[in-house]
Amino acid sequence: MHKANIWLYLLTVSAFVSITLFEAFVIITLLYYAFHVLKERQTPKGILIKPLLLYAFPTFLSTAIYMPQYLNKGIERSLFLFVYPLGGYVKKSESLLQTLNLLLLFIGYALIPVVLYKFHKTGELAPLWGGWFEVSIFYSIFSLCALSLFISKGRYFYLFSFFIFVGFVLLSARRSTWIAFGIALLLLAFLLRKHLSFKLVVALSLLLSLMGGATFYLLVNKEERFRTFYDVLRGNKPLNDETLDKISSLRWQNFKAGMKVIERDIQEKNLLPLLIGHGINAGFVLEPKSPVGGTYESVLFISEFIEGGVLRLLGIAWIFVSYYSFVIRCRLNKQTVLLSPFLLSPSFIFVGSIFTGFWDALLPLYLVWFRMVEDLAMELKG
Repeated sequence: MHKANIWLYLLTVSAFVSITLFEAFVIITLLYYAFHVLKERQTPKGILIKPLLLYAFPTFLSTAIYMPQYLNKGIERSLFLFVYPLGGYVKKSESLLQTLNLLLLFIGYALIPVVLYKFHKTGELAPLWGGWFEVSIFYSIFSLCALSLFISKGRYFYLFSFFIFVGFVLLSARRSTWIAFGIALLLLAFLLRKHLSFKLVVALSLLLSLMGGATFYLLVNKEERFRTFYDVLRGNKPLNDETLDKISSLRWQNFKAGMKVIERDIQEKNLLPLLIGHGINAGFVLEPKSPVGGTYESVLFISEFIEGGVLRLLGIAWIFVSYYSFVIRCRLNKQTVLLSPFLLSPSFIFVGSIFTGFWDALLPLYLVWFRMVEDLAMELKG
């Protein structure tokens, strides 16, 4: 087996076993790759190289200047992203894509007992590491793998697996992931629009709608966020600061605090922070402090602008434009659909970041997956 393919399997499995193991793997990989690039004088390739550089530069620099106590996170959120080009070294084949999809399907089933056991013990859905958010992202990806295998192979076991995994996405109650998952399904339908059966699309839509409705009903009776949202919709409660904070998990309060930080920077002409930001977790030291921790997590342009300034926002915008303009020009069919989970996995982070934050611990892996299929997808652009 090609050594880059072995590396890919190890990187993928480690990501779901232990975040510490995964990050150690990323560090070793980057050191080896940096030495190899210098020795061979190779130029990294990929459509996201330049936008990632523009994102990473202010992320690292602002943290080094203003929040050096979080420099390790600055390195993690900047340098770690540059495992991305290594996906291009993987020896691609239909067999590899099928094996990776099946591997992720197996991991999805293997994690179910862990998730249910932790929920029984702690009341929180959680895999081997992480919590609700990781369950939602992981099972969104597993769902895409199952659906892609069903479309490719036509076996109903994969369709059954798709709905099992979607159930965990819905029960995670992560609204940002729900939106990201819905957009990923729409993108997949768009890429396959000439090859999908109309009956299949209608049947999947109806079943997903029923599952979504049942989940929302359950959450309205179990969670204050959803109950408050439902009460506001029915007119039983007014839409004010209190209800907005409950519905948005304090994002409204965070938004207002973040806007005050930005207004002060503009008034005081703090040019360097406006350009490169205040650094990671600046919400611990700025005034007003973040109500929920180190970030002003509310909407993307507030939290990312405070931490990384104009340059980071431009980098994120460039990443989004480069990625989505590339994806929507691809054309998939039943033979090439197996690359879709790896083509679309970054979208879960990108869409979710609108309401959370651009960074995710496994973003380096999703970027490697995207680079792995990038050249194949290039051939499928219409």
